[in-house]
Amino acid sequence: MKILIIIGGFFPGVKFGGPPVSVNNFCTLMQDDECYIVTKNHDMGETEPYKDIKPGWNDRGNCIVKYLSDSEYCYKGFTEAINEVAPDVLYLQSLFADCIVPCLMLAKKNNIPVLLAPRGELCPGAMKKKYKKLPYISFLRASGLVRDISFQYTSQDELEGIRKYFGKVIRCYFLTNVPSMPSENYDHPEKKPGEAKLVFISRIVPKKNLRKAIDLIAGIRGKLTFDIYGPIEDYDYWDECLRAVKELPNSIKVSYKGTVGQGEAAKTFANYDCFVFPTLSENYGHVIAESLSAGCPVLVSDQTPWDFNEFENAGTAIPIEEFKQWVETLQSIVDSDTTKMLNRRQAAIDYFNSKVQFDKLRRRYLKALLELTNSNMTRLDVDGHV
Repeated sequence: MKILIIIGGFFPGVKFGGPPVSVNNFCTLMQDDECYIVTKNHDMGETEPYKDIKPGWNDRGNCIVKYLSDSEYCYKGFTEAINEVAPDVLYLQSLFADCIVPCLMLAKKNNIPVLLAPRGELCPGAMKKKYKKLPYISFLRASGLVRDISFQYTSQDELEGIRKYFGKVIRCYFLTNVPSMPSENYDHPEKKPGEAKLVFISRIVPKKNLRKAIDLIAGIRGKLTFDIYGPIEDYDYWDECLRAVKELPNSIKVSYKGTVGQGEAAKTFANYDCFVFPTLSENYGHVIAESLSAGCPVLVSDQTPWDFNEFENAGTAIPIEEFKQWVETLQSIVDSDTTKMLNRRQAAIDYFNSKVQFDKLRRRYLKALLELTNSNMTRLDVDGHV
């Protein structure tokens, strides 16, 4: 099966957050099939093309990628890619990206089945500021561009959002994002009671709620190291966070470590005792999966699909407003000795393994994609367009 994925940003870029990770992991999961990607040739906020890419198609092992300039990333460029690949399925990432309308037009014109992953964009938290989004959704519906496509959802909230804005008759598939596959066993730091190494890895924007994490650690007793990784996208928000850091006691050392390279997240998490992530909304949260896979326990908001049921030592999901519970839970990690910390680390790995069954996940994706292609052929037979 040939699967063509259109996405605004992909590796070797490091500033696009979770979607490139999802797509790359999907390609690894489905590498018995043929995965092609069309993307832009530069990182977010940059204009300089990536080094070590060539015109045309680039073989990355688990997928073949065509990098386009901003001027090429358009209807004409997508048309050329579709003609070159002749895909069985068009897999679109995001609902509001600038590639969506031309891609849906081309899919309709060429009778290509479409699977669209909104990536959490229709969840309640993401639709709070929807005055610009609703006219666009109305256009998609009125134009008929979404009439025969299918949606991917990764949570009940996302499914409800899809049904709300596109109707109950739209076809939807429950397909969780594909986490990164652990590649090695990691060494971990020694744990002394009253000391802890904490980490935050994510894009630095209000939605990821770094400022909340800084406020939380201010109430912790003990000697703390708090390292921050991630691209700075909102510099006003970053300045606000830096002002909060200046108010922390001397017992807490905070450092900004830059961005994490591709494939380095799990290895980085292994160096810490806890991932503190009070995010306002995640439809999946690849960084959570990578932290767990590396044996780094997680303290996260309840606005993610990760609930830690029956694996309480692996992490805790806490409502944003429950400040006291956040502090008490984090304090218990700081107070842990080596034995308790080892139990937490093993619980994190066990929870990750219980949630992620790669063979089962591949079968689920393959079944959905085959249903898409078969139903598209059936529709064409009925309509007399074969």
